[in-house]
Amino acid sequence: MKNFKHTISAGVFLFFLFIAFGSMDDKKEKISSYQKLDATEASDVHPQEIEIKTDPKKDALIARLKEKAKKDWPNDYTTQEFWINEQIEAADYMETIEDNPIKRQAQRDWPLDFSTQKFWYEEQIQAKDRIE
Repeated sequence: MKNFKHTISAGVFLFFLFIAFGSMDDKKEKISSYQKLDATEASDVHPQEIEIKTDPKKDALIARLKEKAKKDWPNDYTTQEFWINEQIEAADYMETIEDNPIKRQAQRDWPLDFSTQKFWYEEQIQAKDRIE
């Protein structure tokens, strides 16, 4: 009985060793895929030092949104943040829509209120679909 327990213990130990060394192969594969990065990414450059390319048009829009949020809610930073994020998300959505008369009307009526543009646009499209 004692030998049986030792055999079981040894088997369990070997099983865990097998799992540990088996998972090391996965780590080696992951490391090798990272080694395929080009030299500029694999250098000693800190991630914050890598130049991030931004869209100047979007940067200008965000600056305008921040300005409006500060004016509308001067000491309410959580509302400013929420409103700005909602507007950016809605602006991104409106960018995906093909130019059409409904979209142009929304942009004319609410030039810096993208969440209202999005809401109004979606309502108009749904109503149009219902009556056609």
